[in-house]
Amino acid sequence: MSTTTLATPTVESLAREHPEFGGWLDLLSVVADEAATSAWADAIPASATGVPLLAGATLTIDPVVASAWLRRLLDVGARSAPVLASAAEKLDGLVMLEAAIALDTTRIDALADAARVPAEPLRAVLPLVAWPWLQCCGARLGNRVPADHAHAWCPICGAWATLAEARGLESARRLRCGRCGGDWRAAWLRCPFCGTDEHARLRGLVGETTGEARRADGCAACGAWVKTITTLGASPIGEVRLLDLATVDLDVAALARGWKRPGGVGAALDVHVVARERRRWWQR
Repeated sequence: MSTTTLATPTVESLAREHPEFGGWLDLLSVVADEAATSAWADAIPASATGVPLLAGATLTIDPVVASAWLRRLLDVGARSAPVLASAAEKLDGLVMLEAAIALDTTRIDALADAARVPAEPLRAVLPLVAWPWLQCCGARLGNRVPADHAHAWCPICGAWATLAEARGLESARRLRCGRCGGDWRAAWLRCPFCGTDEHARLRGLVGETTGEARRADGCAACGAWVKTITTLGASPIGEVRLLDLATVDLDVAALARGWKRPGGVGAALDVHVVARERRRWWQR
């Protein structure tokens, strides 16, 4: 298997080559900034032993922090979708955070309808409100991922794998999560979605200019696919998100062939978001 790697895309190179990505790159930038806020790291659950690890966890966060972050995210989203400009004032930060963690589009649509906010742009942007907390959890819990986890969903946050890395000289296959940064092994010549290992049912698409270094691996048994990127080592979470964006041509080609990706999460989380009480001045 080839170990040829391509240059990792940067925000600047993607913005220059694909001006249409500008709005999404702005959102990724603000997510990265927010993930550095200590409130999210402080909210990582002390016990994370579910399957996935965050299943059944409780996220305790200051409502002011949650609401301010929701407002900031939607303000950035409003640059591309002006209808989101005042949406944060009509939505509960804690409720929206819980829906985003679960990737519960039915609930998101219902909340949007109740608040009289257009559902489609909210559905596109709102999932990112969960990313700072999930990213902090992924950084803390990555060493607890079971070595025998053999599914296409993330063992930390339950989301479907964003892409796969063919990593290092040995081209080890590692699935990666674009929400939390999860990193787990996967077998070659086996569909991570349905588990089939019938070689005749496995398919491949390669980029016109990138060849095997960037391709889509599909399955005729279940119709799902995952993009595979050749890398020298594990990509930081920010690079995983940029690589996903930079290979959107593979998504388009896969969809054109009738391949599909499952929606929502691969494993339910049932994370509960509750308000953290603010300490009064006399309690400090």
